[in-house]
Amino acid sequence: MQNINSLSDLLSILPKCKNKDFKRIVSYLQISESDLAEFATWDSTSYTRNCIDRTDDYELLLLCWEEGQVTDIHCHGGEECWVYLAKGKLHEKRFNYNDELSFKNELIMEKEGLSYMNDKLGYHSLHNIAKGRSMSLHLYVGPIDECTIYDEDEEDFVVKSLSYDTENSTL
Repeated sequence: MQNINSLSDLLSILPKCKNKDFKRIVSYLQISESDLAEFATWDSTSYTRNCIDRTDDYELLLLCWEEGQVTDIHCHGGEECWVYLAKGKLHEKRFNYNDELSFKNELIMEKEGLSYMNDKLGYHSLHNIAKGRSMSLHLYVGPIDECTIYDEDEEDFVVKSLSYDTENSTL
C-alpha cells in the first residue's frame, strides 16, 4: 500500500475498512497539518475535539491543542484508538488501575508519530508539550460516546459523556 498523504484519500479508504484493516491503514498515514487546517479550531481553555467523519464503524477526530493542554486520564469505552500526530509534540502517560491508580509507562510523540490505545492496555492521558500548538488525528473503532475519566478529587473514575466542538457538516 502507498502512503496516505491527504485527508481526502483517508476518507475514501476508511468506509471500506473492516477489523484489522484499520491498523494497516494508520501505519501509512503521512497527512500534513495544512491538509487538516479546515477542521482545526482552537480554545484557550481546553483542547478541541473536531469530528471529521463518523459512521457506525469508526469516528475520525482532529484534536487541536494549545501549549500545555492536557486530557484527563481516561479509558476508551471498550474501543480501539490510533493517534497520528500531524503537528507538535505530545506526551502520552499510561496507567493501571487496581484499587488505585499507578503509573505504567510513557511515550513522547513527535510529528508523524503514531500511538495505539485500548482498554486492555489500561488508561492514558495526553499532554501537549510542544512550544506552541499541536494537532492530532484520532481514529476510534468504533465511535465513543462516553468513557470513564479519573477524578482526582474523588480518587476514582467517573463516567463522562463526550461531545464535539465542531462536526463536519457532511455527516
